[in-house]
Amino acid sequence: MPQGNSFRTTALSCVMEKPLLDIYELSWLIKWINDFLIWYTGGDIMDELRDLKFYSTIMRPLFGIKYTSEACQVIVSRKQVQILEEKLVKHRPDFRKHKTLQYGRASIFDDFAFIPEDEYEYLPFNIADDTFAIELKPKQGWRSLSEKHYPACVYCMHQYLKLQQRKIKVLSKYCPEDLFSGNDTRMMRAINSLIQVPQNNFRVFKNGILVYGDRVKADFSNVVRSIFDNMDDKPERLIDEFCKLVKKCLLTNFMNVNFSENCEEKLFCEWNKIIQDSNAHILPKNCILEKILSIQMLDIEGSIYYDKLLNSKDNIEDWAYVDMLLNKIDNENDCVCLKCMIMMLANVDKRNEEADLAFIPYLISAVAKDCSLMITMKKIQENISDDLEIKNIIKTDYGHFLVNIGVFDLYPKRLTSVRKHCQRNKDIFKAYTIANSKRKVADSMK
Repeated sequence: MPQGNSFRTTALSCVMEKPLLDIYELSWLIKWINDFLIWYTGGDIMDELRDLKFYSTIMRPLFGIKYTSEACQVIVSRKQVQILEEKLVKHRPDFRKHKTLQYGRASIFDDFAFIPEDEYEYLPFNIADDTFAIELKPKQGWRSLSEKHYPACVYCMHQYLKLQQRKIKVLSKYCPEDLFSGNDTRMMRAINSLIQVPQNNFRVFKNGILVYGDRVKADFSNVVRSIFDNMDDKPERLIDEFCKLVKKCLLTNFMNVNFSENCEEKLFCEWNKIIQDSNAHILPKNCILEKILSIQMLDIEGSIYYDKLLNSKDNIEDWAYVDMLLNKIDNENDCVCLKCMIMMLANVDKRNEEADLAFIPYLISAVAKDCSLMITMKKIQENISDDLEIKNIIKTDYGHFLVNIGVFDLYPKRLTSVRKHCQRNKDIFKAYTIANSKRKVADSMK
């Protein structure tokens, strides 16, 4: 069953077995070229292994084992991919139908649309059969130096470009900076805005089946009635409680231990805390939003700086930086935290053969700016004590919920995505400026 798409992959959920199969996508022309290169070099499997190592060595430690899945590579044959293509065609959005699945490249992850039984089978009370999963794509929660002068956040301004390009029909009022603020009022506003206009940033699954989202026509009040098992209260009351539930999940530290950085250098990891405080972020340590935001903050300079750096290079290889980074990490001092190590490695002579390492703060940050998270929950079907102090049990006005959170879409970005992002931001700013000028003219004529 198709569960979603990232920019480069299609995720397939095996509902009865609970793993998630992630398969790469290619355009038809690139597929033809790729098939020839795979036959000639056998490099495709090595590419997948490289990406998996990046995920397990860099992204999993940064986010934490609790919030991420184990992953392993599997081989998918041409015949298997053809069968999947035929089954998926009616489920895929129009803008992705020119893509084809790439045989050979696939990975298996945990399916975060479900909670593993070993997470709750030890509990001494009844758990509901139904599992609900809320998928969020939170996007960019803070502005780097080159974006500080923008009149609005990148996501909010991007809405005007998407409207101009007819990719959306209505502007969303969702602002990632509200969600990442940690402020109750702003976070509630952000979650409500996602419900009103989900786009590709908000979806709800019931037992692995999509029941609410941009491409599903459904009354959200019916969804929350099902989540809370309540048919009596007003929809507004239920939706408000749902937003509070999501907010609590996003602000709860679900780590099994009180994790702290073991770092002798204390360069970036300490400064990271300072810039969070200076940007009025009041997120609890080790909650999922704090984890995402701290990784986004690796990019201090912004796309304009890195685009200039990229333009000064004679030879550009999209994935060379991944191999360089992994080789360096394998040989570095364990007494330095990963964030500080990344920033230290990036401080490289821009003229030497390892100059691509200078881009790693931006490219790792870009992964966090584009990641997705899943809040998965099962209702506890009896009254329980509020004093249990079990981290993954969240109290609401409609009972307690067993909760799990997972982050995914954590594969590396191409080096040339720097150029793409810089041009996109220029287009975004232009579209926003034009729309804002038209609005001012319209207001003056009233």
